[in-house]
Amino acid sequence: MSFDFNYKFWIGTKKDIEDIIKRQNVLKKEKPISNPLVTYKIFAELYVLYAELVNNLSYVYKYTFQVQKREIVRTLVESATQRLIELKNELKNLELSEYVYVDKALTSRKLNPYDLLIWRSPQFLYRRPPEIQNIIYERKIFMTEDEKVLTDSKEKGFLCETVTLIQALERARSSRVYKSAMQYDKRNLKAIQGKKVQYIFKHRPDQPMSIPVKRTIFSSSFIKESENCQYLFGVDYLGIESEEGIDDIELNRIRNEAALKIQAAWRAHKSKKILRRRHIFKETLYGMRIKRKLVNPSQYLNSVVETYKNEQFKKKLDEDFLRLMSDERTRLLQERSPWIMEDISDHIRSWFREFYDKVGDFHPYPDALKTGTVLVLIDETFTPEEFKDKLNEMNLSKEEKKKRAAKAKLQKKREKEKIKKEKIKESKRRKKMKDQGIYDISDSIKSNKNIANIEKIIKRYSVEWRTIDEYLNKNHEAIKEWVTEGELAIIHKELRALVDEYMRLEYEVLRRALCMDLNKKYKPPRKKRGKGNKKQGKRKKKVKDMTVDRTLESLYEELKSVGIIEKCEKKTFDSFISDFNFIADDTRDEDHLTTLGPAKGDIKMVAQECMLGLGEFTVDKPKSLCLAGPLNNGKTLLSHIMAFETDAVFINLSPENTQFFDGENVNYFMHVVMKVAKAFQPTIIFIQNVHRVFWKKIPKDQEYLKPRLLQKAIKTKILKHIKKNDRILLLGTTDAPWSANPKMRRIFQKVLLIQSCDYGTSFLLWLEILANYAGEDSVDDYVYSALAKVFKEYISGDTTDNISETLNVRRRMRLKSTPLSPFEFLQHFIGGEEPLFPPEEKLMEKYQKWYEKANKLCIARRMFLRKKEQKQNQKK
Repeated sequence: MSFDFNYKFWIGTKKDIEDIIKRQNVLKKEKPISNPLVTYKIFAELYVLYAELVNNLSYVYKYTFQVQKREIVRTLVESATQRLIELKNELKNLELSEYVYVDKALTSRKLNPYDLLIWRSPQFLYRRPPEIQNIIYERKIFMTEDEKVLTDSKEKGFLCETVTLIQALERARSSRVYKSAMQYDKRNLKAIQGKKVQYIFKHRPDQPMSIPVKRTIFSSSFIKESENCQYLFGVDYLGIESEEGIDDIELNRIRNEAALKIQAAWRAHKSKKILRRRHIFKETLYGMRIKRKLVNPSQYLNSVVETYKNEQFKKKLDEDFLRLMSDERTRLLQERSPWIMEDISDHIRSWFREFYDKVGDFHPYPDALKTGTVLVLIDETFTPEEFKDKLNEMNLSKEEKKKRAAKAKLQKKREKEKIKKEKIKESKRRKKMKDQGIYDISDSIKSNKNIANIEKIIKRYSVEWRTIDEYLNKNHEAIKEWVTEGELAIIHKELRALVDEYMRLEYEVLRRALCMDLNKKYKPPRKKRGKGNKKQGKRKKKVKDMTVDRTLESLYEELKSVGIIEKCEKKTFDSFISDFNFIADDTRDEDHLTTLGPAKGDIKMVAQECMLGLGEFTVDKPKSLCLAGPLNNGKTLLSHIMAFETDAVFINLSPENTQFFDGENVNYFMHVVMKVAKAFQPTIIFIQNVHRVFWKKIPKDQEYLKPRLLQKAIKTKILKHIKKNDRILLLGTTDAPWSANPKMRRIFQKVLLIQSCDYGTSFLLWLEILANYAGEDSVDDYVYSALAKVFKEYISGDTTDNISETLNVRRRMRLKSTPLSPFEFLQHFIGGEEPLFPPEEKLMEKYQKWYEKANKLCIARRMFLRKKEQKQNQKK
């Protein structure tokens, strides 16, 4: 987009932020709300506003190149995203469900559920260090100038060898073609020798190589005169040996009849095609046929290329900014450092003079560990009056000192107890309000750090940038005055530490002189040693690194060679075809809780929310995620999509990959896995059919896999070592979760159930895949609806397999002559030897029962309904 559009878009986004701040300031004055419907409405409106804001800010951040402004926009995006996740969690707690429906808030803003999708790839990707990227992609993506020169020389030598090899192979190929490509004379039964084609091979290092390719002419007839080949020539032609036995009149008649038949067939075919096109055009014109938009696979690649160009431009601007800072620092040190040191020393001497004139003594010199004389600037030292009181206390007797110390200690203890009582009182009040269904929304907004951070950043921007005309800075240059101010502050701090060392000597000289005047004994200062933290009890044992002598590249290659690190397919979220549940919000019960389950689009949205913590910004995320559902329902596909969208290292710890390790080597193996996972973040640790790791009873035919090998290691070696800010996710899939121990439910922080398709998802699935295979014009619109209605209970993987097998190459070649019939897909499902039916209701109920026991919000909903039932029984 142009500079003008991006600038105007930022102005509009800034106004949106100010409107949200005004709305929140109004809510700060609201009294506690007792009606849960009103609370839900307020949070829903704020959630939709913040979703729009995050989308807009992410776009602004992508196209903000000016370095100083980019820092402000980044902070806004991060704080707004964190606030958005908090609002979503509040709505989930009110909804008592993992899936939230805010249709009324969306309608008022004229939006749809697709506008609530936050994840933007590759805008949110986490940028790894260059050396890590070079290891992952196995080539030098980021190189220094010397490495580039060396690589170019190697490539030139390799290119010369390649050209020589291609020339040799081309000469051999041309001789073979020349020998076999001959014209054959049927009557004289001899080959016609053609002229030899001269090949000239030329190549220069600075020019692309061009090799002429000879066109091969095959005019020999290889058709045998047999009964099996009658359909090629006709019966009459087989009895005739040559054209000499036929009269010219008869020969012309045969030729004319053949030409008429060919022309009639061709005209009929062309007329049908034209009529078909006219019919489709009329239907489209009258609104009876809608042209469907198919998935554009190049869209992601284009965004990647554009993002790469922007990143390179930002990198250049960052380098220029660092160069400017370095040059400005050098200039300031040369020009101003003597004057700065003199000003600091004069200020410290005046501070000495002030205390000597008012108190007759010198204030203790501030400790270097407490930033030295910076405390004098920020008024963190004693005033002369306070220092007099301190000196008077020093002249008191030991008993009086003990009394005052005990009194001060008692006062501190009372203050601590008072604060503790207030906290307990506040927690009890909140719990009581929560039990009664009352929510204090004003208190939650006032105490929220992300809201305060957004307000602070916007206020800072409006103050600092009000004199800057951004519209004139189309080259995105850094503001030099701010760089000068920042470097001056850093230089002042560094020089103050240096001046403090010299002024401390002068301070001791003044103290020695004062002691001589007062006839007191001079006591030199004691050297203070750094004290350890007394609150620390037992020191934590340092974790022994078993691979100190190994490089990260060798550890990465070790896991990759064994097959633990896998390469994911290039799949985006467009590949996971799904639709939202648009009627769940209209089917609420008397408690305002949804009664219908989620659609696949809602599940995909929750998965995208879990990915935000794996991106560039610091956002809360679950440490572990489990995807449950029937076989061939898209669980592994969704896992690969999450890995590809986040550009994560995909570590597969399924039993098939870990069966070769012994129990003794598990500690070393897990140490290598976690070290690589932390070094190459973002990382997804994947376990397929994770229920096998927690099997109650191992089947005999699966004992060779050693499925329980990592059962203890998952909790102690993986989850325990994943910190809050680590971009690591433990991802598991399962199609038989009930066969595992209850321990598995406690391992995973979040559980999602991927159910069978609904009508909307089934319609999109048939539309996208069938149109890709057969084309838009080959299938009528009613066919999509009929197929989606009939086969909506089938699993998405079975539907995809049906389309790919039914519309094979042979069937697609006959689509123009033989139209596609929906019964062909029905024949594939139930017409074979082993009919394929959708999953039974009992099986899906079994999944649902397990999910209600595993998901925390489902447990909370069950407890809520149980309490409600108990209250109703008590009233009876």
